[in-house]
Amino acid sequence: MAVDTHRDFSDDLVPTVTSKTVTSITIPIATSRAHCLAGGLTALVCLAVFGVSLVAPAQAREPASKSSVAGKSQAKTKTASKAGRSTSGASGKRKSKTTKGKTARIRVAPGETFEFHRPGSLDVKIVEPNKKGAVGLSTAAAAQSHADAAELLNTYGFPIASIRSADHLPAAIQARWDRTGVPLSSLSLLIKEAGGPVILAINPTTPRNPASVMKTLTTWSALNRLGSGFTWNTRAYIDRRARFDISQAMRTPLYIKGGGDPALNYEGLREMIRAIQAKGLLHLSDVVVDRSLFAPIFTDPGAFDGSPERPYNANPDAMMVNLGAIMLNFKPDRQAGNWTVSFEPDIQNPPVTGHLGLTSGACSKSRTGSELTDMVESDEGRSLLLKGNLSSACGAFSFYRLVGSQSYMFSSIFERLWTAEGGTISGVIRDGLVPDNAVVLETRRSPPLGQVIQTINKYSNNVMAKTLLLTLGEELYGAPATFEKGGQAVLDTLKKQGVNIGGYAVVNGSGLSRGGRITAGGQAQMLDSIWSSALRDTFIDSLSVTGVDGTMRRRLTDQAVRGRGHFKTGTLGNASALSGFVTAANGKTYILVSLVNDAAALKTKSFVDAIVQWLIAQ
Repeated sequence: MAVDTHRDFSDDLVPTVTSKTVTSITIPIATSRAHCLAGGLTALVCLAVFGVSLVAPAQAREPASKSSVAGKSQAKTKTASKAGRSTSGASGKRKSKTTKGKTARIRVAPGETFEFHRPGSLDVKIVEPNKKGAVGLSTAAAAQSHADAAELLNTYGFPIASIRSADHLPAAIQARWDRTGVPLSSLSLLIKEAGGPVILAINPTTPRNPASVMKTLTTWSALNRLGSGFTWNTRAYIDRRARFDISQAMRTPLYIKGGGDPALNYEGLREMIRAIQAKGLLHLSDVVVDRSLFAPIFTDPGAFDGSPERPYNANPDAMMVNLGAIMLNFKPDRQAGNWTVSFEPDIQNPPVTGHLGLTSGACSKSRTGSELTDMVESDEGRSLLLKGNLSSACGAFSFYRLVGSQSYMFSSIFERLWTAEGGTISGVIRDGLVPDNAVVLETRRSPPLGQVIQTINKYSNNVMAKTLLLTLGEELYGAPATFEKGGQAVLDTLKKQGVNIGGYAVVNGSGLSRGGRITAGGQAQMLDSIWSSALRDTFIDSLSVTGVDGTMRRRLTDQAVRGRGHFKTGTLGNASALSGFVTAANGKTYILVSLVNDAAALKTKSFVDAIVQWLIAQ
């Protein structure tokens, strides 16, 4: 909503406030609100007007350290209120004197406040930062004369100013942005106090791809609806009238019912097998795996980015173990002139072909080793190809890869573990359903949800996030689980919490999608809801910590900022995102949401890091 420059508000607003002057103004409250809604006042004034209705005087957030400055400002405001006069919206007559009321202050940004008198009229003043020469992002927010505060108030429930030009950013941060070459239209940014006012907003209503920040929607919705103590159960069944031969081999199947546990690993399955065998069952015929809790979900793992062997492209499954991946361990063998490779888990004859050649010289391996593997098709199906040459100077290293479907991986690992523990399988491992007359033989319980989301958020695990979304959909809307049910569960949960989900699209819950969309304003609302929740600490503990762990361990490692930010990162080829909480030196907590969608999005990380550093220094 643009300001109508042809209308004259001189009767209502005397004099005009600019960002470069400290001027006292007096506005009739009812009239000024109407003009904000009509688009006739500056963002600065609208922010103050709507701040009156949102923040009561008793909720002033000005630090005690600024009491001397506030006292002087209050005295000046009283003087100005005697000089300035306003007209009555009802009678049009000029009042002979201003009704005096208790002065209160609203802190709308670090280093600035709005002061106002109540009742009767709004006496507004910008209080300059008491730190000489201090420049903050708040200046940019307050300086906008065409911000549509009224519309954004209605959208997100708090007044927001919108930046139209990078010229309004602090010089040091502006310089970092300018070096990226990314247009400001590609950025959505929102900064606010947790549970408090907005400091800065840039394009907060624009839907953007959040990349892996989408995981925060999935994990928070699941935590909120299922509880931190929720667990998954993987169960083993036998027929009620199980039959055994003379050698004590069971002639009826052992049934394994997948419960959608995203955290079931090699060791967990081993413990379950040991518990089953401890009950006297060692020799099996068939093993039937029931995956019916989830609807059949298969996408080509190479469809997203042409890397079908990379673990982040794994398909979710109700009976998943080890995330469907296998670890390859490499050691240089100088005598043989090649690299030896071993596998964990050590399944029999994994579909791996090719080899790595051994060379000398400097190590040129990338961090992920993506250049060393590929997936190839043959008459026997897909197999992992090892390729290229690598210097012995790289030393021993490991990485995870996909070598087959989830069904193949579970069957291979189960057979390997069952026989390693002294059992036998004379039949086949196949998919099927648990019959109604089956009885539970053993249950393997997962870690609690509050612990599982730490792996999902800190280390941005895609297949675990997808599995959690499916679980949420199944728990709320019934089996079989689908992405559609899970996505609806997330949107319904956020909507119940008052989050504006306009423009949102939840595709698979992980962010590994071209179609996922959120807004910076809506994300900030969700983080505000988390901040006021009893589950706040559980959720914040799941986020990576600046300079300490997860995907933030290599970012913001300086002592002054290390450990002061809890974030979820998001990275795709054309998307870079950061969302979370910052603890400032002044003890306050700020919410930060940054979403960049652009071909050069990855260049903006230093810009966002500079904003985090600025907030921490407050």
